[in-house]
Amino acid sequence: MPLRLRSAREAEPIVQPILPVRDMAEAEAFYVRAGFDVTRYDDGYGWVHRNGRELFHLVAAADLDPDRNPSACYIHTADVDDWHVAWLAADLPVSELENQTWGMREFTVFDPSGNRLRVGTNI
Repeated sequence: MPLRLRSAREAEPIVQPILPVRDMAEAEAFYVRAGFDVTRYDDGYGWVHRNGRELFHLVAAADLDPDRNPSACYIHTADVDDWHVAWLAADLPVSELENQTWGMREFTVFDPSGNRLRVGTNI
Protein backbone atom coordinates (compact mmCIF):
# COMPACT_ATOMS: atom_id res chain seq x y z
CA MET A 1 0.00 0.00 0.00
CA PRO A 2 1.48 3.42 -0.94
CA LEU A 3 2.20 6.00 1.73
CA ARG A 4 -0.67 8.48 1.97
CA LEU A 5 -0.01 11.92 3.44
CA ARG A 6 -2.59 14.50 4.41
CA SER A 7 -0.87 17.58 3.00
CA ALA A 8 1.96 18.70 0.75
CA ARG A 9 3.80 20.00 3.81
CA GLU A 10 3.85 16.52 5.33
CA ALA A 11 5.13 15.12 2.02
CA GLU A 12 8.35 17.12 2.26
CA PRO A 13 10.67 15.65 4.88
CA ILE A 14 13.15 17.73 6.83
CA VAL A 15 16.60 16.18 6.98
CA GLN A 16 18.98 17.24 9.75
CA PRO A 17 22.39 15.62 10.04
CA ILE A 18 23.75 14.57 13.41
CA LEU A 19 27.42 15.57 13.57
CA PRO A 20 29.79 13.87 16.02
CA VAL A 21 31.89 16.19 18.19
CA ARG A 22 34.78 15.26 20.47
CA ASP A 23 33.98 17.99 23.01
CA MET A 24 30.54 19.57 23.31
CA ALA A 25 31.80 22.82 24.92
CA GLU A 26 34.41 23.25 22.16
CA ALA A 27 31.79 22.60 19.48
CA GLU A 28 29.30 24.99 21.09
CA ALA A 29 31.90 27.77 21.21
CA PHE A 30 32.78 27.22 17.54
CA TYR A 31 29.17 27.28 16.34
CA VAL A 32 28.28 30.32 18.44
CA ARG A 33 31.30 32.13 16.95
CA ALA A 34 29.94 31.15 13.51
CA GLY A 35 26.66 32.93 14.30
CA PHE A 36 24.52 29.98 15.31
CA ASP A 37 22.59 29.34 18.49
CA VAL A 38 23.25 26.05 20.29
CA THR A 39 20.74 24.44 22.64
CA ARG A 40 21.96 21.53 24.68
CA TYR A 41 19.88 18.62 25.83
CA ASP A 42 22.77 17.58 28.08
CA ASP A 43 26.57 17.32 27.86
CA GLY A 44 26.25 14.73 25.11
CA TYR A 45 23.66 16.15 22.72
CA GLY A 46 22.65 19.50 21.27
CA TRP A 47 20.85 21.30 18.47
CA VAL A 48 22.26 24.02 16.24
CA HIS A 49 19.86 26.80 15.14
CA ARG A 50 20.06 29.90 13.00
CA ASN A 51 17.34 32.56 12.96
CA GLY A 52 15.04 30.26 14.92
CA ARG A 53 15.41 27.34 12.51
CA GLU A 54 16.94 24.05 13.62
CA LEU A 55 19.65 23.05 11.12
CA PHE A 56 21.57 20.11 12.56
CA HIS A 57 22.36 18.20 15.73
CA LEU A 58 25.58 17.52 17.65
CA VAL A 59 26.37 14.31 19.50
CA ALA A 60 29.37 13.79 21.79
CA ALA A 61 31.91 11.24 20.58
CA ALA A 62 34.88 11.53 22.95
CA ASP A 63 37.03 9.08 20.97
CA LEU A 64 36.51 10.93 17.66
CA ASP A 65 39.66 11.58 15.64
CA PRO A 66 39.07 14.90 13.80
CA ASP A 67 41.58 13.94 11.10
CA ARG A 68 39.56 10.83 10.26
CA ASN A 69 36.05 12.23 10.65
CA PRO A 70 34.12 11.76 7.37
CA SER A 71 30.98 13.63 8.54
CA ALA A 72 29.76 16.56 6.49
CA CYS A 73 26.83 18.92 6.11
CA TYR A 74 25.86 21.09 3.12
CA ILE A 75 24.17 24.39 3.92
CA HIS A 76 22.28 25.94 1.00
CA THR A 77 21.80 29.70 1.33
CA ALA A 78 21.02 32.53 -1.05
CA ASP A 79 23.57 34.79 0.71
CA VAL A 80 26.72 32.63 0.53
CA ASP A 81 28.92 35.72 0.02
CA ASP A 82 27.63 37.22 3.28
CA TRP A 83 28.25 33.96 5.16
CA HIS A 84 31.80 33.83 3.80
CA VAL A 85 32.56 37.41 4.85
CA ALA A 86 31.04 36.85 8.31
CA TRP A 87 32.98 33.64 8.91
CA LEU A 88 36.22 35.26 7.76
CA ALA A 89 35.54 38.11 10.21
CA ALA A 90 34.90 35.53 12.96
CA ASP A 91 38.35 34.09 12.19
CA LEU A 92 36.99 30.69 11.17
CA PRO A 93 39.20 28.50 8.93
CA VAL A 94 37.23 29.00 5.70
CA SER A 95 38.33 28.09 2.20
CA GLU A 96 38.16 30.46 -0.74
CA LEU A 97 34.69 31.21 -2.08
CA GLU A 98 34.60 29.77 -5.59
CA ASN A 99 32.25 29.09 -8.48
CA GLN A 100 32.37 25.35 -9.07
CA THR A 101 31.98 23.50 -12.37
CA TRP A 102 28.98 21.66 -10.92
CA GLY A 103 27.00 24.91 -10.76
CA MET A 104 27.50 25.98 -7.15
CA ARG A 105 29.19 29.00 -5.57
CA GLU A 106 30.58 27.63 -2.33
CA PHE A 107 33.20 27.45 0.39
CA THR A 108 34.14 24.97 3.09
CA VAL A 109 35.02 25.14 6.78
CA PHE A 110 35.94 22.36 9.19
CA ASP A 111 34.83 22.52 12.81
CA PRO A 112 37.26 21.49 15.60
CA SER A 113 35.96 17.89 15.39
CA GLY A 114 36.69 17.64 11.66
CA ASN A 115 33.10 17.98 10.47
CA ARG A 116 33.06 19.51 6.99
CA LEU A 117 30.54 22.30 6.52
CA ARG A 118 30.13 23.30 2.92
CA VAL A 119 28.09 26.46 2.32
CA GLY A 120 26.82 27.29 -1.12
CA THR A 121 24.24 28.58 -3.54
CA ASN A 122 23.24 27.66 -7.08
CA ILE A 123 24.74 29.83 -9.82
